[in-house]
Amino acid sequence: MGNDTKEVLGSIVQQRKGGSPFTSKSMLLAGALFLGSLGYWIAGPDKGATASWLSPAARATMALTGSYLGGYFIGWSARRAMKLTSLVAGIALAVIGLFVTWGLDGSTAESVVNSSTAWVGKNVEGAGRYLVALLPSATAAGVGGVLGFRRK
Repeated sequence: MGNDTKEVLGSIVQQRKGGSPFTSKSMLLAGALFLGSLGYWIAGPDKGATASWLSPAARATMALTGSYLGGYFIGWSARRAMKLTSLVAGIALAVIGLFVTWGLDGSTAESVVNSSTAWVGKNVEGAGRYLVALLPSATAAGVGGVLGFRRK
């Protein structure tokens, strides 16, 4: 390979390291397992097939990988929501600080921003707990949530 090809491939790899959850290897593996077990569960094997012993495991695999995927997306979206909330709150507090330096009273606006960010944080946490409670496997959802939250 030439140097130009290596540079192009290197830039593609750098671009793929972005924040998309669909570039994570664990996410891709869990998605493939989920779709494979779903297909196997729907189609079902023939009674005389050598892989007929996999039929009972297809539902369990679907539940585990589905819980992992759900937890992963909950963690990933919670991180995104927290980043966006903190960014908006930071900008609002900076604007309030600018108004205060000009001589305006910013205590009421500051209390509104603080209460709004606390409200958003509480609701994101509550929604995450509610959605995780709906998932069949709490352990798989917890692992997925942690890995999804860590995904930048």
